[in-house]
Amino acid sequence: MRTVVAWSETPPERDGVPNVCYDVAFRPDGTQLVAGIGNRVLVFDATDGDLQHALKGHKDAVYCVAYAHNGKRFASGGADKTVIIWTNKAEGILKYTHNDSIQSLSYNPVTQQLASATASDVGLWSPEQKSVAKHKVNTRILCVSWTNDGNYLALGCFDGSVSIRDKAGSEKLKIDASSSPVWTLCWNPVETNTLAVGCLDGLLKFYLVTGQQKNKDRELGFDPLSVTYFSNGEYLAISGTDKGVQLYTRDGVFLTQIAQRDNWVWCVKPRPKNNFVAIGCDDGTLATYQLVFSTVHGLYQDRYAYRDQMTDVIIQHLITEQKVRIKCKDYVKKIAVYKDKLAVQLPNKVVIYELANGQDDYDMHYQSATKIMQKLECNLLVVTSSHVILCQERKLQLYGFDGTKEREWVLDSVIRYIKVVGGPLSREGLLVGLKSGMIFKIFVDNPFPIQLIKHTCSVRCLDLSSSRNKLAVVDENASVLVYNLTTKEKIFEEKNANSVCWNCEFEDMFCYSGNGMLSIKTGDFPLHQQKLQGFVVGFKGSKIFCLHYVSMQTIDVPQSASMYRYLERKDFDNAYKVACLGVTEADWKQLALEALQTMNLEVARKAFIRIRDVRFVELVNRTEAGKKQGLPENLLMAEIMAYQGRYQEAARLYTQAGSVEKAMEMFSDLRQFDEAKKWAEEYGRTRGETQQVQELINKQAEWSEEVKNYDAAAEMYIKAKKYDRAIAILARHAWWDKLIHVVRAVDKTDSRCLGMCAGHFRRANQYQYAKETLLKMDDTKALISLYVEENKWDDAFLLLHAHPECKADVFLPYAKHLALSDKFEEARLAYQQGGYPELATKILEQLTHNSMMENRFSDASHYFFQLSMEALKEIKTPPYSMTPEDRKLLERFSELYDKAEIYYAYSFIHDAVSTPFKTTHASTLFNVSRFLLMRTLNREPPPGISIANIVYILAKYSMELQAYKLARFAYNKLQTLLLPSQWQSEVDMQSVVVRSKPFSDAEDLRPVCYRCSTDNPLLNTQGDFCINCGAPFIRSFVTFEQLPLVEFELNSDITDEEASKLLGEDAGVDTRPTGGLERGGGGQANVLRLDEDDMINHIEDSFSAQQLVPNSTIKVDRATLRRLKNSEVLIREWPNENIPNQLFRIMEIEVPIMVGPCGHFFEQDEYEMACLEKGHAPFSHEALKPEGLQRQNSDQEDELSHSTNKASGLAFSITPKAPDWPKLSPKPPQVEATGMAVAMGRPYGRRA
Repeated sequence: MRTVVAWSETPPERDGVPNVCYDVAFRPDGTQLVAGIGNRVLVFDATDGDLQHALKGHKDAVYCVAYAHNGKRFASGGADKTVIIWTNKAEGILKYTHNDSIQSLSYNPVTQQLASATASDVGLWSPEQKSVAKHKVNTRILCVSWTNDGNYLALGCFDGSVSIRDKAGSEKLKIDASSSPVWTLCWNPVETNTLAVGCLDGLLKFYLVTGQQKNKDRELGFDPLSVTYFSNGEYLAISGTDKGVQLYTRDGVFLTQIAQRDNWVWCVKPRPKNNFVAIGCDDGTLATYQLVFSTVHGLYQDRYAYRDQMTDVIIQHLITEQKVRIKCKDYVKKIAVYKDKLAVQLPNKVVIYELANGQDDYDMHYQSATKIMQKLECNLLVVTSSHVILCQERKLQLYGFDGTKEREWVLDSVIRYIKVVGGPLSREGLLVGLKSGMIFKIFVDNPFPIQLIKHTCSVRCLDLSSSRNKLAVVDENASVLVYNLTTKEKIFEEKNANSVCWNCEFEDMFCYSGNGMLSIKTGDFPLHQQKLQGFVVGFKGSKIFCLHYVSMQTIDVPQSASMYRYLERKDFDNAYKVACLGVTEADWKQLALEALQTMNLEVARKAFIRIRDVRFVELVNRTEAGKKQGLPENLLMAEIMAYQGRYQEAARLYTQAGSVEKAMEMFSDLRQFDEAKKWAEEYGRTRGETQQVQELINKQAEWSEEVKNYDAAAEMYIKAKKYDRAIAILARHAWWDKLIHVVRAVDKTDSRCLGMCAGHFRRANQYQYAKETLLKMDDTKALISLYVEENKWDDAFLLLHAHPECKADVFLPYAKHLALSDKFEEARLAYQQGGYPELATKILEQLTHNSMMENRFSDASHYFFQLSMEALKEIKTPPYSMTPEDRKLLERFSELYDKAEIYYAYSFIHDAVSTPFKTTHASTLFNVSRFLLMRTLNREPPPGISIANIVYILAKYSMELQAYKLARFAYNKLQTLLLPSQWQSEVDMQSVVVRSKPFSDAEDLRPVCYRCSTDNPLLNTQGDFCINCGAPFIRSFVTFEQLPLVEFELNSDITDEEASKLLGEDAGVDTRPTGGLERGGGGQANVLRLDEDDMINHIEDSFSAQQLVPNSTIKVDRATLRRLKNSEVLIREWPNENIPNQLFRIMEIEVPIMVGPCGHFFEQDEYEMACLEKGHAPFSHEALKPEGLQRQNSDQEDELSHSTNKASGLAFSITPKAPDWPKLSPKPPQVEATGMAVAMGRPYGRRA
């Protein structure tokens, strides 16, 4: 390293103030330099030293200056106790004072806060504050410095202490650094917690921000006056009383002297972003110095060593890019590398390092081997296995590792270049180039230099080829020359070169750099050039080592061009040597193939081994063996061509060698069957055989499938009519369009292949293709199954119409489909039509259960009704000869029908309890609750039926309708039941209120039996029948009012059909009493006739007499049937011809009564209104169909017109859809008929 004075300035004294430069400061961008000289602040151009401003503001000497880190302002302070803030344009903007002279100034790098220190206090000013915050101190402050992050401020004090303070000025830590004043200190800009302290006892100290000492004290030998970090904290520049400026490492190790002056140097500051420092002297001189850091390095083959941070040595392996750092802890002056040795020259010694494992080319572990403890001065340094050689101008000195000077050579001219070129141990040779142009070879064990060449110009660079037969020279004229050392002839010359290197692994190759280009010369071939910046310093194999400024780069250069040039000359040996330097795998293969084609088997084998091509290595060995056996060369060359993929040439060579079968076998193995067929035909013509062609076709089909050329394989199988294998391939790859072509090509009798195709189509959801296939197969069952899978129900039923035997295959999945679509009624019908009544019943049972669980009691009633009808329809024998199985069905019907009635009635109760609005008339709820209690009071109620709800409604509406006796019973019953909490208070209150009411029911509420005219109580706890005659009350299932109906039965000798004909035959006979007046013909005579056979009275007395007989069945004969009018008889027909009809007489003809599709009776007006409200028939939920304007038949009109009820005068009527119930067949006349209630075993029938 060396220093150069950039500029120097000594201003004259003014105003009688001594010219002393105490402090300087650079602007952060490095363009300005501010110096306090005398009582003025001078601003200089930092580059050339031109004075820009001379600022007068201070009345006494200026002690300190500081520049803000944002570059907008700077400050100055001095003996006049004043601090002045200036702009970067040298304009004063602010001034403030202290009580003592200003000793030091420093700007916070982050907050731009200015710290000003005096003998008694420290002040903190910032642009945002109007006043200066001052903090008293106990001792004089000599220097201040902020950390680079702006968090801490260090104060150097006269008592030898250092005070660490925060941004607010509060003291955080105090360090007792020395007993002498701390004159200067500075924080490291990179390691922000490290503080360098210079004391007036000649010591340099280092502390951490925590107060701990970092390194040992460094003895300077003088008192430091200024300490500052340089080059991003890597070095320290220190000036002092020794009148000089020194450069130290950041750890305090002395490196070199920067400047030496005639007076004390009060300050030194680095110029930002440059290798310059500015110093201020006691005589007022201001100077800047440039520091020139020279590159100190050494290279031997692929090991490169260079200096780092002036005290470290880094060794880099240029091939593996590994790096090792050696910390010498002293100034490194020179470095030399040779094989496993490393020599490092320090100021007072030379240290020799060696590798721990010298036999390992990649070992990077260096250890100290020996030291030469002498201060040796030299211009160049080289090392050998046992010596170090120092070059001093014209002199070479040889020192052993023990420090003994063994030999000295004095040459005629200044030595310009020296290089160790190898040799035996302790007998190495040196290549030396002189300024005079002489080039010598010197052996370390020979005192006499050997002249090699006398060049005409000063030598700049030298290198010797690996065989020591050729010498490359670069001279001062930038010319590169190559000499043959044997003949001393110049064999090459070129311009624009600055360095040259031979390839240490190939004799005829060297490279040189210059003019931004890299040139490579191989043999006598033309130059290969590429762009390159820097100097080539080494060439090994295909790698060139280039030094660009201070960094070493490794460049890979292609050797392919040189190899191919040798191949053109068929020089395979040199081509192989060049390839060994580094070529691509493709280049190796090309070398191997060309060597093999020319039968240079040795080079070919080595090249194939290099690229690990075992197959070709075996070929070379086989070729070599065949050559020894005397095989024809054409045969050997044919195999070589085949291995290279040149099959046509190989086939021709096989033919020339008389081995056509080998050509055919080759193409067959390659699956090039077209070519194989051609050569097979050739073989057939020459040998007269055709079997080979057929074998090739078979192989071609199988190979196409093996190599996954499935399209071609399928086509060949189709051509060969191997449809099964073609179908498998096409289906596996989902080629359905091609598969349907196979279907169309296959004969319809081939059910196996067609079945395979149909199965594949169905699994792939190819509906149309599957349908086409099944139609061709005429497989009805499979086609129906396909329709079902695709939910093509219309097609399935259309096909089912022609094939009814497949009914189960359609209806069963159709019913499941409907059930999944929540179409349960349609699903039930589908199960029935498909012949699965048990599944239809199961659906109904599940729906019924769900309805009960979900409190949908109206739906539950409907489902129970449907279940009862299904049970009734399954009865196959009439009641008078019923089998046990049918008896069970009849009992099931009775049970289900009973539950349907109960759930239907309870739906009114549930709605009344659960809905906030009353939608049912009070009398209806009153009747419903009575009906339900009489049905359920003496037995376990069905699931979901709440007795509490029923009794609650009964009690509530009994009170409303003045049935107080029944209400009292109901409220007493409620006291015994578990009630909802919201009802409890109401029930308790009404239980008390009802006791204030009469213990009787309203007379108009009490039911009268239409058979025996007995007055019945409102609630019969035994059942819903008359307490006298036991006749069941027949109620309307709209209002649950009692209807004027009395059931009667036919005599056993009368059939249902005969009864229908007899009804009303004599209904027109005069009903006046016997013996009455009869007006004669023409109306002119009155005749009195006495009839002994009083038929009318007999009929009436017979029916009325049977009415009065309790617990008996009313029987009617033919005469009674004839006299009964159609309008006063209702017939209930059941949807089973084995169940007899039930007949009922309307006791009050003025009330229009009808029987609904469910078998229940209704008042016609109520029924029609209920149908209009619900949209379906009550109880049965049968759908309605409008009948439009219609009139009843004339007979009914005549009868109704005779009564007082004019119901037949309705303009229209709502007629339920007639249930699909078959008419009953006649009973055998000899068997006595039994009432329907008795036959069904109804639980609410007659009393026992």
